[in-house]
Amino acid sequence: MNTPLSSLIRTELLHLEGVRRLPAVRRFTSVLTNETARENLFFLDSGFAKLIRRGEDGKEVILSIIGPGEMFAEHALLNCSTRPFTSEMLQDGVVYEIPRDIFVSFCRQHPEVWQMFWEQAIERQLEAEQKIALLCLEDVEFRILYYLAKLAHRFSAPATDQEEYSVPLSQSELASLVGATRETTSTTLNALARQGLVRLGRRLVTVRSLDAIRNASRKHGAKAASQSGD
Repeated sequence: MNTPLSSLIRTELLHLEGVRRLPAVRRFTSVLTNETARENLFFLDSGFAKLIRRGEDGKEVILSIIGPGEMFAEHALLNCSTRPFTSEMLQDGVVYEIPRDIFVSFCRQHPEVWQMFWEQAIERQLEAEQKIALLCLEDVEFRILYYLAKLAHRFSAPATDQEEYSVPLSQSELASLVGATRETTSTTLNALARQGLVRLGRRLVTVRSLDAIRNASRKHGAKAASQSGD
C-alpha cells in the first residue's frame, strides 16, 4: 500500500536517528508482545501481519490484518499501561520500530500527518464495528465469503475480477478471523471448494473468481433474509 502517509513516513521518518529496523522478521515471528516497549509504534514496510488477542485458554481472535505501508500499535500515543493486543507476522517482511517521542516530533514538523493518522484510525474503528456486526448478524459461510472478497485485493491483484486471487491464510487463521471454530471453518471451506468457488492448499485459500465470490455472498445474504422473514 502506497498512501500519502506511508510515502511521507518512508521518505522523512524511517531514516531518523532512533528509528530501528527490526532484524529479519519471518512468518510466525511475534513483533508486538507484552514485553515490547509500550511507548513504541511500528511501521510495516513490507509483508503482512495480524493483530491478535488470545484468551487464557489459548484461543485466538484476529482483530485486524496489517498490510505494507501501515502503522500499528498506535495506542502507544496514549501511554497505555498494557498492550490491548499482540502482533505476529503472516509473511516475511520488514518492520520498523518508532519511539513515541520521535513520532510526535515528526508530526509537529508535518502537521498533515495527524489528519492522515486520524483517518487510518477511523478506518480501523469502522472495520472493528463491521466485524462485530458480522459476528452478531451473519452465519459462518457469509463471514467467510465476506472476508475472502475483502482480503483478495489486499494480498494479490490480478488484472480482472475473473482471475484467481491467493489469500495466504491457514484454515485456522481464517477461523480466528471470522470468529468460528476450526472444524466449522474447514467444513464450510470444503463446501465452497466443491462449488468451485475456492481451491484449498497448505496455508492458502485461492479464490477462483472474485465476481463468483461476491455473487455467492449476495445470494447467501438474500436467502438468509428471506428465511428470516418467513
